[in-house]
Amino acid sequence: MTDMNMQKNWFKNHIATFTDLGNIKIIDFRNPNDCSYYIRFLFDEDIYTLHISGDLGNLTASNYKNMTYKDFGDYIHNPSYFISKVDCHSRRIYEYNYSKAKKDLTELIKEYELDYSKYYDTLEDLLDEVFEDFNKENGLSQRGYDVLSDIDSDCWEWCGDLGKQSTGIIETYLLAFELAIEQLNNKENNNVR
Repeated sequence: MTDMNMQKNWFKNHIATFTDLGNIKIIDFRNPNDCSYYIRFLFDEDIYTLHISGDLGNLTASNYKNMTYKDFGDYIHNPSYFISKVDCHSRRIYEYNYSKAKKDLTELIKEYELDYSKYYDTLEDLLDEVFEDFNKENGLSQRGYDVLSDIDSDCWEWCGDLGKQSTGIIETYLLAFELAIEQLNNKENNNVR
């Protein structure tokens, strides 16, 4: 799980700047003294596309109407909604945790009363086979899927989520955007007075 307080600390000296080029809106969020954790949000409002670039990787997301500077707030507290709009990203959005995957599968076997006794003597034997080639990047291997399909022909519907967890990169982007907007709004309010 992502430590958002640590991420807030990354951005504590960042300054947000806003550039309005009409159909292109840009927010740069950076520490003026170094480039660590620099992020640029570029909204191409003609085609409802967001490009994020900088020290934390690159991302492109699109939607048919609300991927704009003004409406991006719809995504800030809903990372899963934003993830559904991501077209490409240079960093992993998810990774797979071995211990969590074993726990997830054990719970599913109990909950759905999946019978593995025809193929395996113990639950541990089954788990050993399923997770033989498990890895952090992809989760289950083809072998794991094949083993589980013997005890549940519909396992394809849920196998891909075993041990799946967020890397925190999307939440970090959304936090940076929220902090940058907050800073820009505060500047605007102070200039109005």
